[in-house]
Amino acid sequence: MKVLLVDDHEIVWNGTRLLLERMAAEIEPGRPFHFEAVRDAEQACQLDPAGVDLLLLDYHLPQLSGVAALKAVKAHFETTPVCMQSAESSPQRVREVIEAGAAGFIPKSYRLEDMEAALRVVLRHRIYLPAEFVLADDVTRAREPDELPREDLAGFLRVELSPRQRQVLALAMRGMPVKLIARQLQIAEGTVKVHLSMVYRALGARNRTDAMCRVFDAQAAWALEAT
Repeated sequence: MKVLLVDDHEIVWNGTRLLLERMAAEIEPGRPFHFEAVRDAEQACQLDPAGVDLLLLDYHLPQLSGVAALKAVKAHFETTPVCMQSAESSPQRVREVIEAGAAGFIPKSYRLEDMEAALRVVLRHRIYLPAEFVLADDVTRAREPDELPREDLAGFLRVELSPRQRQVLALAMRGMPVKLIARQLQIAEGTVKVHLSMVYRALGARNRTDAMCRVFDAQAAWALEAT
């Protein structure tokens, strides 16, 4: 496993490395672990992007920071999941980085075990959203009169979406940008956008973040059905 950390507080470098080294030994025993840390996005973009499995990016960096830094490193590390970390975890901040293509958002206030759980989600190529964001009042919206309840939505996701729509949605839920989805599925970028638009409309979602919240809600329903 190869991990790159972009954080200007060098005090966090060693702790992060030790956590990821232990996780890598459990997830991929026998595979070499490589860890590198740099202080800013500009330094990160000078590195070879090949083979990087995970990039952890601090929100507040010298010079280029925030969403601008996220977009820069995503353009350079095109196929690498980029997980944002920040001491500020307001719903607005979480939403802006997820909509900008982050593979997850981990509050720096998290305990070690919470951070590990979040990183395991991202390393499984899923987007991590803090539970406090999903449950926040300004994220949870009122259900429209004709909107499917979550129990029916679970069945809708399993049965009613076309195979291609499920493929596109699954890749979008992994944080993959439109151009990479198009490349992987060998379809036009415009076709990907049409599929996503149709899925979001069917879910009653305005964008990818809203769709994720609805999918997570449906997954909770599936879990309840299984108990």
